[in-house]
Amino acid sequence: MSLTRINQNISSLNAQRNLERNSNRIGQSIERLSSGLRINRGGDDPAGLVISELLRAQVSGLDVAQQNASQGVNLIKTAEGALDEISGLLRQMRDLAVDAASDSNKNADARAALQSQVNSALTTIDQIATNTKYAGRALLDGSAGTKVNIVNRSAVTSSGLTTLGTQSDGYVSLQVTTAAEKASVGTGTGGAVVAGNTVTGTGGIDLSTAGDSLSLYINGVQVQDGAGALAIGATTTWSDVMTAINTTAALDGGVTASISGGELVLSSDTYGSAAHVSVEFTGTATATTDLLVNGSASTLAADNGVDCVADVAFGGNALTAGVGGGVDVTFSAGSGLTISHATYGSITLSEAAATSAGDYTDVMYAQDGQLSFQVGYDAGQVATTNIRSVKATDLGRTASLATVDVSTVEGANTALGIIDEAINQVSTLRGDLGAFQVNELEAEARSLGVARENLSASESAIRDTDFGREMAEFTTAQVLVQSATSFLSQANSLPQNVLQLIRG
Repeated sequence: MSLTRINQNISSLNAQRNLERNSNRIGQSIERLSSGLRINRGGDDPAGLVISELLRAQVSGLDVAQQNASQGVNLIKTAEGALDEISGLLRQMRDLAVDAASDSNKNADARAALQSQVNSALTTIDQIATNTKYAGRALLDGSAGTKVNIVNRSAVTSSGLTTLGTQSDGYVSLQVTTAAEKASVGTGTGGAVVAGNTVTGTGGIDLSTAGDSLSLYINGVQVQDGAGALAIGATTTWSDVMTAINTTAALDGGVTASISGGELVLSSDTYGSAAHVSVEFTGTATATTDLLVNGSASTLAADNGVDCVADVAFGGNALTAGVGGGVDVTFSAGSGLTISHATYGSITLSEAAATSAGDYTDVMYAQDGQLSFQVGYDAGQVATTNIRSVKATDLGRTASLATVDVSTVEGANTALGIIDEAINQVSTLRGDLGAFQVNELEAEARSLGVARENLSASESAIRDTDFGREMAEFTTAQVLVQSATSFLSQANSLPQNVLQLIRG
């Protein structure tokens, strides 16, 4: 570098470059120190950002999974508390049966009074089984956590089955008896409606008289074109009408017009009885044939959609009722593509399956009485348990608990065996739930806590600012900025030395 040339001050450029670089360093340090993050954007550490985001997502998922496990413990405690009450009632019933089995000081009236107490206990057991709920979910009536695996997703998109009731576990089949339909109104093909034909053409409405014009209303909304309300005249084409309907903002998402098979068709965008299409013309014209409506202007044509209806076979085949224990249950209370039943819940069919009558075998596999808790970050990391029904009709083995009768000595002796079976069933269920709570949910919650701690530490090591190291970087960069600033000033003054040569 020569000090006798002034067009390029290389020393100044060098000082500027270093000043800019160190200014960037100090800026980055300030950002990291003020945010507490070493990685604030992808450019800070691309690979580190990817890894830390994955760790963040996993930590967040583990937090929710831990909450699920804790809520599962609370659910089990709720069920176990109710079962404890049922156990107490069963012990009372057994004491009553023992009392009734003895002839000492017992007559018919006394045993009738004992039976009345037994009946009261049975009623209370059923009430507890029916009314014990957690967040609205019944726990002890056999409906807790019905699990459904959809086998044929081309036929079934989702399941809302809440209970199998008296139906058996197993494959579920469908027989669509009434296809879902959209609301639809069409012109018919008699007028050879195609995109280029005018409305007033063959088979249309006569609009040839001067001043004839029609306005069109769909679902009570006046159809608009680019100039305002659509006025259908002698030169208006079916394509114009279709375009106007499809671009009328108030109809967007409700009705769609199309020309198909030589026919103008207006269809609802959704299936089911809730969908509706109505068409009305107002104005002056002479009707020559059908145009969407039978008659002249001001006549209203309307149509509603149709809900899907299907027979559902649990544990069997809809084509052969009773196979595998299944019987056909008609689901007819749904809407659109969804079929439902007051007892069993709902099933949503695919459009292809719901819109044509047909048979669909083994579309789902259903298991009743199972509760599933998502206790992991990934899909399928679940803890499951079964809670059987503890209604009086579902307790007992040799006979139902609901049939207990202590009004005779023989009945009281028989009742003892039935009640003992019920006590054993309830106690076994309580033990199973307790083991599930301690060995799965609580243990899983502790494991999740440890995993969350370690993953958070890993994410922090990658993403968080090390303040000791960053303060050292900041101090270094600060000194270098000050030094570069000072020497930039010195470098900028070097060309003045040439003046000494000029002055001579």
